[in-house]
Amino acid sequence: MKNSGYTYNYLIEAFEDAKATASSLIFDSDKQTLKQKPDEASWSMIEILNHLVQAGNEYLSQINTALDRNEDKLSKGTEPFTPSFIFRWFIKQVSPENTRKLPTVPSFEPKELSDLDIDQTLSDFIKLQDSYIHILKRAKLEGLDLDHIHARNPILKFVPMSLTACFGVTEAHQRRHFEQMRKLRSNFVDATG
Repeated sequence: MKNSGYTYNYLIEAFEDAKATASSLIFDSDKQTLKQKPDEASWSMIEILNHLVQAGNEYLSQINTALDRNEDKLSKGTEPFTPSFIFRWFIKQVSPENTRKLPTVPSFEPKELSDLDIDQTLSDFIKLQDSYIHILKRAKLEGLDLDHIHARNPILKFVPMSLTACFGVTEAHQRRHFEQMRKLRSNFVDATG
């Protein structure tokens, strides 16, 4: 698990890997498996992916605002970047290594299952990853200091977070839910196989 010492390349590769992982999980599963819920209170695989889109777009919006705010005054720095102690702790909480169930922020809730199109959800997820990658490539090119550029926290509005924390939380959160999707797929295949 990584929660400190981030580099531009590590994060770029992580979001590239996320595109491949999501595509594989979707393409290797049939429509019924993707929409099947383990129980009424839990999410299906496609709802989980949409949850990642909803959460990721919230972080992306705050990152874009932070980068657009004072474009000529953005801090320059060198990698590796490390989030503050509180966000290193939070990254651990949303990582796959933490198996405790966590509450979901209302704005991160997935859309209704009946409203979700599988192809569109995957397309939205890939577009989101491409947006993160584009920002990180820009940051690398311009030598932006991800530790000293701060964004509004989409969960706790009064606690600003560094861009390092935004990317780190998103990357870990995605890995956590990919594990959840793999388990769901495995359970459904074992149950029918």
